[in-house]
Amino acid sequence: MSEGRRIILTLLLTVAVVAGCNENPSSETGKSVESGDLSYVTSEVEAAVWAFHAADTARNAEAVIMLLWPEFEMLVDGNRVSYDDAAAGSREFMPSLEIFATDWSDLRITPLGPDHAVASFRFRDSIVTKTGNLIQAQGPTTFVWERRHGEWRILFADADHYPLADE
Repeated sequence: MSEGRRIILTLLLTVAVVAGCNENPSSETGKSVESGDLSYVTSEVEAAVWAFHAADTARNAEAVIMLLWPEFEMLVDGNRVSYDDAAAGSREFMPSLEIFATDWSDLRITPLGPDHAVASFRFRDSIVTKTGNLIQAQGPTTFVWERRHGEWRILFADADHYPLADE
């Protein structure tokens, strides 16, 4: 099977799973989905997004990892990263940093149902390593959040890094 077909199949299966999860008439919070009001999902996921931002900027690898489901997968600049790779990479990368400054803007959260949501935003990083190297980048990020047993964590993410634009 070609890589393109595999990606399309994965996307279709993800949509089918999310749609199937939404057949349940109530979420774990006991709120009725029939009313169509998923504003509580937006506020809960927004809090989770900012918790991730806080863990990132505090260079707290364990707190970042705790916001990922074990089935987590990420596409970073076109490269697939598994949960194990992300966990190991965070544990190696975070201690090598002196400063991790990142501004997140244009945050949009789209509830897909009572237990799933997509959060997207633009980031602008300015990172200084302990050896004095400056790493700067900007780009879009998308997180697919899932709630299990009342806890929101990231199931899938995508981020693309580009040089900072001249201002």
